Amino acid sequence: MKRLNELGSRIAGRTADLAGAPLSILLVAMFCAGWFIKAGAAGENTLTLILSVASITLTQMVLNGQRRSEQALHLKMDELVYAMQGARNEVAGIEAKSTEELEALRRTGDAAEEELQDRGTAG
Repeated sequence: MKRLNELGSRIAGRTADLAGAPLSILLVAMFCAGWFIKAGAAGENTLTLILSVASITLTQMVLNGQRRSEQALHLKMDELVYAMQGARNEVAGIEAKSTEELEALRRTGDAAEEELQDRGTAG
């Protein structure tokens, strides 16, 4: 199942990259214009259906790529938090916390920052 998921992610990523290329956009526009010229008003519903399915599919592919990129970025940031001396380790993995937990961490972070400022002015 893991290999199938990885294969699907690679296909989705490459397809999203290809669909966003200027040449692909031009080809889709030419295809639509040709469809309207050849099929006329009768083919309008079919073309609308095809384009709707394609746009939903491509949107999901792009969102999947963004999700993977965001996960990688969060992992890198978590690694930096763990590596920094003096950083609060409870901040790592913060993206999975509830709103209340985020607010509590913000308050404790504000208190820690004020304490550091007080130490700096006292010393």
